[in-house]
Amino acid sequence: MENIQTNIFYEIDKQKNKDHVATPRWVVEDIYKLIEIESFNNIWFPFNNYDSHFKLYADELKLRYKATHIFDDLGNDFFKTEPPKDCDLLISNPPFSEQNEIIKRTFELVEQAKIKSFCLLLPLATLETPTRAEMYEKYVDKLSILIFKKRIKFLNTKGSFNKGCCWICYNIPNLKRQIYWI
Repeated sequence: MENIQTNIFYEIDKQKNKDHVATPRWVVEDIYKLIEIESFNNIWFPFNNYDSHFKLYADELKLRYKATHIFDDLGNDFFKTEPPKDCDLLISNPPFSEQNEIIKRTFELVEQAKIKSFCLLLPLATLETPTRAEMYEKYVDKLSILIFKKRIKFLNTKGSFNKGCCWICYNIPNLKRQIYWI
């Protein structure tokens, strides 16, 4: 019964919450290929529920992962949930309205050796502001930014929700440059 209620609240949230947008399949397929996702052993999807393309494609590829979401059966809030043990990759499209806090916590997880690498899909504006610039500059030696040549039309949105976006990637072994256009 609890799972049904959780799914009902999740579906309602998809209709009302401006942060609740879904990443298109092609975006997920591209990043998986670019980072060679099969080379990672223990992946965490911290913002992904049952209908996420991150999870659905990972299932097809038979990847080992843990997916959590505030709407899962346990109410896994990213700011309180610990990553899986030996997590070597965090990857997701987090809520854009909380990007500063999410970026900060993600780097804290790196510093605490709770995750080794990450890829966050964020709006291009994430590259702006002194606060975020300071966070990125501290880790610039292992940072790669993958900038989309075209805007992404996110799913589950009312009207058009096209955003210029980029992947902020940290410590991804096969990304050899700091900036890519994809």
